[in-house]
Amino acid sequence: SIFGFKPKGSLGLLESAYRRLTACPVGMATTKFWGGGSSSSESSDSSSSEDEAPAQTAAAPRRPMARWASESSSEDEVATKRVVRSRTDKRYGQLHEKIQAIKNHMKIDDFSQLVQEYDQFLKMLDKLKSVIAEDGGPPNPFIKMIAGLEDYVNKLHQEHLEAKQNKGEKLSESKQRAFNTLRAKVRKGNRAFQKEIEHFQEHPSEFESEAAEEAQESDSDSESDAGGKASSGSSSSDSSSSSSSSSDSNSSSNSDSDSDSDSDSDSSDSSDTSTYSTGSKNSDDAENEDKDWAREKKMLRWLITEEAAEKRRKKEEARVEKERERQRQQTGRKPTSGKDKGADKPERVGKKAENEPDEYTPQDLVKKVTEIAQSRGRRGFDRKAYMDKLTSLMVHAAKQGPRAQLYIYASMVSADFDNTGSVFAAMRIELWNEALDKVNKMLPLLVESYQELKEGGMSDQEIANGADADPDEPTAHIKQQELFVSVAEKLDDELYKALQFTTDVYGTEYQEILSNSSKFLVLIKRMLHFFENTKQEQPLGVVANRLMEQIYYKPDVLNAGVYEAIQRTVPESEKQSWVWPSDSKAFMAKLCRYVYATNQARLQRRALLFQAYHLAMHDHFQEARDLLHLSNLQEKALESDIHMQILYNRVLAQMGLCAFRLGKIHEAHTCLSDVCMHNKARELLAQGLSFGRFQDRSQEQERAERMRQLPYHMQINLEVLESAHHICAMLLEVPNLALQSIDPTNKRIISRALRRALEHHDKQVFIGPPESAKEAVVHAAKSLQRGEWQSACSALEDLKLWDHIDMGHPENGTKVKNMIKEKIKTEALRTYLFAYASIYDAFHLDQLVGMFDLPAKIVHSVVSKMMIKEEITAFWDESSKYLLMQHIEPTPLQRLALTLADRGVQAVEMNERLVDHKTGGYGFKDTTRDGKGAGRWDQGGEGGKGARRPGKGGFMDDRKGKGKGRGKSSSGVTRRAGWENARPGAFQSRERSGWGRS
Repeated sequence: SIFGFKPKGSLGLLESAYRRLTACPVGMATTKFWGGGSSSSESSDSSSSEDEAPAQTAAAPRRPMARWASESSSEDEVATKRVVRSRTDKRYGQLHEKIQAIKNHMKIDDFSQLVQEYDQFLKMLDKLKSVIAEDGGPPNPFIKMIAGLEDYVNKLHQEHLEAKQNKGEKLSESKQRAFNTLRAKVRKGNRAFQKEIEHFQEHPSEFESEAAEEAQESDSDSESDAGGKASSGSSSSDSSSSSSSSSDSNSSSNSDSDSDSDSDSDSSDSSDTSTYSTGSKNSDDAENEDKDWAREKKMLRWLITEEAAEKRRKKEEARVEKERERQRQQTGRKPTSGKDKGADKPERVGKKAENEPDEYTPQDLVKKVTEIAQSRGRRGFDRKAYMDKLTSLMVHAAKQGPRAQLYIYASMVSADFDNTGSVFAAMRIELWNEALDKVNKMLPLLVESYQELKEGGMSDQEIANGADADPDEPTAHIKQQELFVSVAEKLDDELYKALQFTTDVYGTEYQEILSNSSKFLVLIKRMLHFFENTKQEQPLGVVANRLMEQIYYKPDVLNAGVYEAIQRTVPESEKQSWVWPSDSKAFMAKLCRYVYATNQARLQRRALLFQAYHLAMHDHFQEARDLLHLSNLQEKALESDIHMQILYNRVLAQMGLCAFRLGKIHEAHTCLSDVCMHNKARELLAQGLSFGRFQDRSQEQERAERMRQLPYHMQINLEVLESAHHICAMLLEVPNLALQSIDPTNKRIISRALRRALEHHDKQVFIGPPESAKEAVVHAAKSLQRGEWQSACSALEDLKLWDHIDMGHPENGTKVKNMIKEKIKTEALRTYLFAYASIYDAFHLDQLVGMFDLPAKIVHSVVSKMMIKEEITAFWDESSKYLLMQHIEPTPLQRLALTLADRGVQAVEMNERLVDHKTGGYGFKDTTRDGKGAGRWDQGGEGGKGARRPGKGGFMDDRKGKGKGRGKSSSGVTRRAGWENARPGAFQSRERSGWGRS
């Protein structure tokens, strides 16, 4: 530069090196390279100041190297990256993140995730309870969040209730369950913060201000980044401007000194001093600038610019729309929220309406309905739009006649039945009512179609055979009629399923479903009248069977009440048909004849069982029993399906109760023992599942049993059934036990269940008062064994049996109770005579009358029957006032002889069975040519008639023998009479004493 030119290569190298040195921070340069505390400018002389000024001006905008130097410093990295935060601050930060997550889930109605987030929200607050206690309560953002969530849940719940009332679309089952869970958890969890929530609702402004402050604190990082960027930018610009100005002044002074060589030394010294001081200031500014630039570069990663915010918002909207689309695909309905909810629907409907022609031919209409019906079952199927399309075609169908309308209604009802649910999920009652309304509209159209065919000259037989149109035509009358009957049956099945799977039988839901049965009864009765008038046997039998199923289990009082309630709602022209007949037995018989005309075996058996059940409920036991026996329903029921067997068991149970009400104890016990003997009445009657200790069921068996369960209002009271069975067993078994005590050969067992209960009662150390119906009957049986009929009657006094034994007439329970008391007195008399006759020589008739509070005529009749059956050895005197007892006991030798005879009979019987098994003559049948079996030792009389059958004493006992050959093979003396023959002439003396007159 002294000679007026600058070497190009060397000057470039010098400038490059100098820039690097001046760009480094002062402290770093002195520490790392020279180890000193002074600046590099101290070693420079005044001559080098000419090169320093342009180097400084060129080094100021060189930021990448300064950034590299700053980022390479470990001290700066530690200072900017590592931030020490307490655990409480971290917890509060997580709390704010959880609040934001809950808000995001609320936007898309994700109830299952909201349940999880809410639980975690409360747990996080619980971990901060010590800090919260010091702060004086939970933080305001928490209170604001749970209050907002509660308002959100209440608002959605109100919307769902309004949609249910307006028959709108509902949530899917899974989402409804999740929403109910969320609502319950929010109500329970917010209860602990009720005061804070109320304070928030009264003074929301306080929470808004603090929430804004905390939101500002939570966003302090991003704001500090933005502020840091602005401040660093301003500082750097200031430093650059100052350095540039200083360099300009220095360069001008140097140029002045160069141009003016006559200047004094003071000016040069002042120039050097100013140059030194300016270089030092520039170095400090560069250091600060590099630090700010490094921090700014790192914080720019967390700065949310407008472009990034817009991009994030679009991404969030796309995610929300994708979530709604997924929900729409899962539930098959439109989302509940959104800006364009239902916006495209009117356009779609309007577009379809524009494309529709003004008129349809019958073929085009059928084709159009078929095309619309093909959309069922597809993805994204909208039931409401489907119904709207078919409804719009109803105008064209009305011009073509009733059968076209029937075809459209059939397609609409079929779509209603698409949402019937699974095997264990019934059709929603709202959809059921909609389908019922459509079916009610179909019936007049069916009548109109029939009248058109009738007016066209066709006979009833031709119409029933489908001669009106091509069988392949979908709108043919016979096809529409069959479809109409099947739809009505489907309605009945869905209503039955809804009643079957409703768990809360005492709630309003069950009552609401049950009230719809009267609506279906109106429909089925109108169908019955139509088919009766048209004389169509097959549909008439099907409809009659459904009507019998609706009324067979109800008493006349209840049926009359239902008919009377329906009569108030039907038009005036139908009120006459809604009067319950006085003779319901004849009405059921007429319906049964309709069913029999169908020649369908299953329907015929069901109709007979319905009729038998109805007869037994109204105390016509003899007719019901004859109906079962003449139709051989027992064997037919065992050959039928499980539902038929359940119905047969119900008939048996009702017949048992009927016989019990009528005082036919033996018949009642026979019927009830088949149902109640093995403690499986609950299963046999399909009224629940009985769980035994050693009883294992597979999942398929349990599902099948649940599908067979009867609705609650059709069930028979099991407590009444078991109480009646136990009372019948007591009246029969207690005298039988007393008889066996005096006749060891009598091994007859009437009720094993009662015997086991009595044995268990005897084994108990402490016997308290009865706590159940069974214990009350056992207590009465023990009293009856002692002849204490008053104690037995008092034990049975408070049973619930008497109030429910006759559902049609509850006042008859008192009559049945009095009748059972008379039976107890009679059996107490018999038991007393069996048990204590051995210690008496005679009884006076008045004595027995006073002991058992019975009329003299009844006492005389009972004792006489016992003597005729040879249950006691006694006789009346000539005045019939005294009962004389005979005490004749066999000797030990006679007892051994009788035992030997019994064993011999058993041995002979066993040998004959073995011989018959080898020779092929099974069952003691004679294989001779004439087939009369005259050569058997135990077949008395001619041709096998009068065969001696095993009675109470085996084959040697003639008491149970029947026919002409009774007693011919013996001397006419029974086994018990053989005891008296131990004394010569005892039998003749007994005849002289008047035994035969008794």
